[in-house]
Amino acid sequence: MRIPPIQAWLLCGLCVATTALPAHAIDIAGKKPQHVASQFPDTPNQQAIKQAIWAPGIDEGFVPQGMTWADGSVYISSYQSTNPKQDTGPCRLFKTNPVDGKLLGEFNLPAECGHAGGLAYIGNGIMVLSDTFKLYRIDLTKAFSPETSANAITATATLSGQVKGSFIDFDGRSLFVGSFERNATRSKGHFLPLSIFELPSGQSADERIALRTIPLPERAQGAAFDASGALWISSSSRQSGMLFKLDASTGKIVSQYESMIGIEDISFDPNGNLWSVSEAGSLRWKSWKNGRPVIFQISPNLLQ
Repeated sequence: MRIPPIQAWLLCGLCVATTALPAHAIDIAGKKPQHVASQFPDTPNQQAIKQAIWAPGIDEGFVPQGMTWADGSVYISSYQSTNPKQDTGPCRLFKTNPVDGKLLGEFNLPAECGHAGGLAYIGNGIMVLSDTFKLYRIDLTKAFSPETSANAITATATLSGQVKGSFIDFDGRSLFVGSFERNATRSKGHFLPLSIFELPSGQSADERIALRTIPLPERAQGAAFDASGALWISSSSRQSGMLFKLDASTGKIVSQYESMIGIEDISFDPNGNLWSVSEAGSLRWKSWKNGRPVIFQISPNLLQ
């Protein structure tokens, strides 16, 4: 279902309650958190969801945020908090099998990391994690090997000004960082050169070094570029979730679809499936109704 941009968020609460298509059963693989029900919740565009696995670290109080697909595995970045008023905590990177949900490894970020909002795989075993005002370049082989994990972070970059790394993705040439904002006029996405990791010590990356900047929908939570170069953006709240397909050069909304509440970061796999994770049902947000802390696969051509 397509909704005019101006009306989208005004109608979302009603959309979740009234426009969801009849649900089909979805099994959730992996280890179920202790406090949640096992069944998949009825959710908008459920016909497009092909599989799901439980997000890792939920029983320990981790809140899923960033996610990306890389070399056959799904990676999730999370921060630890069970307090609805606390949006920061120790950060951890999880490596998960997307088929059976088995946890394949964990990597703890430095104590300065507080939110771990986004992940981008840039190839050759290198991941970039965004933490609002700091980016971490991570060697995955080192990160998930106990003998080398202390040296896994190979570079960092500080963000400032209007550049905010609430989430991140990679378009094959440059990093794309975006900001979560409740006011749409402030929500921006910035394309940044990979050379930001080579800035002199003490120098931060602000809007002046951005290759270009585009507007984003409000409450943006994640980004992913599809094979055609279109930019997909997820946005959500405790009551609704949305997926937007944008023209990556202008930020113009091409199409938009309802999705699961609490939807966070997104990523495409090599077959064109869109993957995401929801923070709904984590211990911090356990009071949210009709949500589950799951990683789920979406077939974009089945979205309505």
